[in-house]
Amino acid sequence: MLAGTGSTSDPVIISATDTAIDCADVRPCMSEGPGIDYDPVTGVISARLSTDAGNATIIGTDGGLYSPSSGGGGLTAVTSADTPCIDLSGLGTAGSPLQAAPIVDPVAGNLLACSPTGLRALLATATCGLQGNGSAAAPLSARVGVWPYPCPVDANAGNVYCDSAGTLRSEPRGRISFVQQTDTVTYANLAVPAAQDTLIETRTFDVTNPDTCREAELIVAQELDVDLVLPTNAGGAYGFGTDEMVFHSNRGGTTENDFHVQVMKVGRFGGPIPPGGMTTLSLPVTMGRGAGGATYNRIQHFFRVWIISL
Repeated sequence: MLAGTGSTSDPVIISATDTAIDCADVRPCMSEGPGIDYDPVTGVISARLSTDAGNATIIGTDGGLYSPSSGGGGLTAVTSADTPCIDLSGLGTAGSPLQAAPIVDPVAGNLLACSPTGLRALLATATCGLQGNGSAAAPLSARVGVWPYPCPVDANAGNVYCDSAGTLRSEPRGRISFVQQTDTVTYANLAVPAAQDTLIETRTFDVTNPDTCREAELIVAQELDVDLVLPTNAGGAYGFGTDEMVFHSNRGGTTENDFHVQVMKVGRFGGPIPPGGMTTLSLPVTMGRGAGGATYNRIQHFFRVWIISL
């Protein structure tokens, strides 16, 4: 006889006095509840395995329930989620251990890599300019020489700079340039003035600094040559501004034609010139002490200029 609903408060009771009860009557009652599965076709009662993700419980080789690496009741599986830097895989079981792999950005120039001993950004340096590999034992540094001068490096050394292509550059190189100007003008035997240092004319020369980085200093050579015509007992003088350079008097018996002496002054005339700038050099031609009918018929000048930027 079969009685009861199979619940806790109303358990199934099988009475041996009822000889008409068979296995088919009993099996549905025994298969009720979680964890039990019943096949009414075959009449087989079995454990019901969850289909939830991560479930690692299986039927072992001895027919019993088996959860690999369960540790006697611990976690049988884990769920994981990747981050931008770590890729996780596996269930955390013996058959599918949890693994973490670094995600290395493939962008060109990335030095980070997973080596047999761990993550490392291995730097490779060329033979020029850099030394070290970026490790604690060999930090990356600039390869420099020893300061060989007696003056202090802090106050006297130049600097290095990075250009648009990432190349180290030194300060602008020093430059020395040379320019010159000359002109010769003839005249129709003009009288040499009697007053000393009389300004006859001013010759000029525009000089441009070719260095667009630094100012330039000038070393200027000014040359002057004047042709004098001096009758007997005549005399005359010429020079640069108030600096009379030549005086000559004819003490002979005939006229001296085209007497001349080329004179020069060297110095710092004008400057410094700003980067890419220009200055105008001046050469004031003066004459004086003209007497006895002295005249002049030619004036020649030179500007010879050294432009120096360091």
